[in-house]
Amino acid sequence: MPDGTDFDETQLFSLVRSGKSPFDEAWNVNLLIREIEENLGAQVTDIPFVYNGSNNYVARGDVNMPDFDGFPIHVQIPEVKFEAAVYELLRSEPNILASRLLYYRVPLQHVGPRSDRPKDILGRRLLVFERAEGENNVWHDLSPEQRACLLTQAARIRASLFNFQLPLDFAAVWFRERLFEQKPRSLPVPIAPTREFCIGLFTSKIEATIRNIGDMIGWEDDNNVVGPIAAAAKQSLLRLIPHIMPTDNSQASLYRLVLEHGDFGIHNMSITMDANGNPLVTSLYDWETGCIVPTILSDPLMAVFVDLVTDENAKPSIKRVSSDATPSDHVQHMDWTRHYFKALFDQAPDYERAIQAGKDARHLWFALRDWRGADPEGYFGDLGNWAEMRMKELGVV
Repeated sequence: MPDGTDFDETQLFSLVRSGKSPFDEAWNVNLLIREIEENLGAQVTDIPFVYNGSNNYVARGDVNMPDFDGFPIHVQIPEVKFEAAVYELLRSEPNILASRLLYYRVPLQHVGPRSDRPKDILGRRLLVFERAEGENNVWHDLSPEQRACLLTQAARIRASLFNFQLPLDFAAVWFRERLFEQKPRSLPVPIAPTREFCIGLFTSKIEATIRNIGDMIGWEDDNNVVGPIAAAAKQSLLRLIPHIMPTDNSQASLYRLVLEHGDFGIHNMSITMDANGNPLVTSLYDWETGCIVPTILSDPLMAVFVDLVTDENAKPSIKRVSSDATPSDHVQHMDWTRHYFKALFDQAPDYERAIQAGKDARHLWFALRDWRGADPEGYFGDLGNWAEMRMKELGVV
């Protein structure tokens, strides 16, 4: 605050109108109010509370700031456009509970040097939503029975998203754009819910990740190049791909294209309490890390205090467990994940079958997704050894 005290995140509107904005010159809240009023044809009368987000800090959210070190604009623009497109797509899907977007704008980067703080807020992405009742991250305030109720609701939402019939034209626009790095420049076959497309996707993804010996691998800052071990692993992985894509009669359910939230958990849900004192999910937001994948590659992770996941055989498991978790904590965590996945697979039985049928394909896909650029020779060498082992087990010659 101008007087040196900490901002308590309340009464921003009155503070701004009286010239006491806690953000000073870093963020012109009056310009934000004006933009909202002009584009929604409404009048802002109060801003009772300001929330702090995980990534979009005010200090690094404006691409026109000097020494800007946030997400680059070429990443931000498609993220915002994709998120807005998802909200529009899901507007008529009441069981998925996507938040209702009222207005959005992508960031605009000014031409020229950025030596002074910007006088406008155009360098910031902006999304304005209809306020849903409730708060996020209520897990610690809930009783065991309330947690079970919330997990059941989350499973129903996740099942509804999994079962949603994604329009092919939407997938055609966004599929490659929303792939994780390293992205192929193009896909070798038209986007379609088929085994052929899935094979082409894997092939192009591996070729984009591991190019030729001596080429850069990973990110520029890593200063790594493709070595002989990674190059050999690439050939093993390419040989394996056709042999880990199921060919049975359930292809339609295995290769159907599905929309993924990308960060599914209670931290991205608005949750209130109903008349009976049970938690009630009212909205699901923050779709900016979402993507589109064939069913066989869908990730059912649900984040609560830990991550609720499955093993390769679709059996409930957990990840992101605190190092000081006790044996009784582990029992409790396993109760949560068993409850969640029973509810999920009851609502979406094809999900369980896809995870089981795609065991090897999922292992490879998630290994590509989770690599962060370190030790490419060791990482892909291990993956290549796995591919050779699987081909031997499958009788591939």
